[in-house]
Amino acid sequence: MSTLSISIPESIRQRVEGLAQADGVSIDSFIATVLSQRVAVADADSYVRLRGNRGSAQQLLEILSEAPQIDPEAQDIL
Repeated sequence: MSTLSISIPESIRQRVEGLAQADGVSIDSFIATVLSQRVAVADADSYVRLRGNRGSAQQLLEILSEAPQIDPEAQDIL
């Protein structure tokens, strides 16, 4: 575990304290969890962009052209 010192506005600190207390965890645990979630989102975004750059619209159209032409089920019709 490492220590990170940051400066944040007082209003944010108060909000974080309230949220941590409502969750029944320490401020450190709350912030670590929020940061972990944000890092996971950034990692997923990077992965999706990387995978997306490997394809093309033409490849997608070719794949979709092989899909069977069937009517949607009743609950799926708009």
